[in-house]
Amino acid sequence: MATPRRWRVIHVRVPPTAAESVASLLIEATGRGVSLTESAEQVTITGYLHGHQAGAETKLREQLGRLAVNLEMPGLFQVSIGEVSETDWLGEWRYSYRPLRVGRRLVVKPSWHSWPPTDETLPAFNDDIVIEMDPQMAFGTGNHPTTQLCLEVLEDYVRLGCTVVDVGCGSGILSIAAAKLGATVVAIDNDPIAVQIAQANVIHNMVANQVKVILGEGLKAAERRFDIVVANINTPTIAALGNSLAQHTTRGGYVAVSGIPVVRTDRITSTLRHAGLWVTETRTRGSWVCIVAQRPGNIQQ
Repeated sequence: MATPRRWRVIHVRVPPTAAESVASLLIEATGRGVSLTESAEQVTITGYLHGHQAGAETKLREQLGRLAVNLEMPGLFQVSIGEVSETDWLGEWRYSYRPLRVGRRLVVKPSWHSWPPTDETLPAFNDDIVIEMDPQMAFGTGNHPTTQLCLEVLEDYVRLGCTVVDVGCGSGILSIAAAKLGATVVAIDNDPIAVQIAQANVIHNMVANQVKVILGEGLKAAERRFDIVVANINTPTIAALGNSLAQHTTRGGYVAVSGIPVVRTDRITSTLRHAGLWVTETRTRGSWVCIVAQRPGNIQQ
């Protein structure tokens, strides 16, 4: 039997206004995704490094120190780094990761939980749409507020036969939800690991005939317009997408963007309006926001 791989697990506790910057730094430093856990006054960002990445831990501490100074928050970042094996990590998730209802019809659950639940922890309904997502070291499973906000928007906006593009698809959870709601989907990510995991999740959820997963940067790989463009990424990336959000949306179609702290709402609404989109609603959860905008014109023109 192979020896379980060892990982360095990094927890960084920061004020909510610093969460986005720290998450971006950890993603770049580790080469994989992160998870965020919110409390009343802090956000904990968790990332993982391969145990054999010599010098990476020291470099990461130095980068976090410089970032804290740049954000005028010296002394407010609490960093802890420990070791965990892959089996330990999976065991921890199996203990804590349970089915989650998002919106009215969407249910996200791991493979080791049945649905309807045998212990009646959540009510089950005949029209439930179940998305089965097992946790991966790098990617989300529906627990973060921005993912939940995007899932709720998709439940409200997706119509049978519409087209959706999921930019920065990560685990593919939004793409899978859109497909199960009746859409044809293109899922794009610039991380080969994300593409591999998203493709596996798409197949596992039996929507491979509706979802095409592509390795690409932003919307460049999309090559056409969609009824709904969804991007759960981060503020700088969404701001950089700019006009391409509108250019890849059908007339009368919608753009839904998240991964945005509430304090950055004005910046992104300004970006969307400058691209010629009408901001139609904002949804908030905790310190995060999802912004929905519409491209003017008659639908499908």
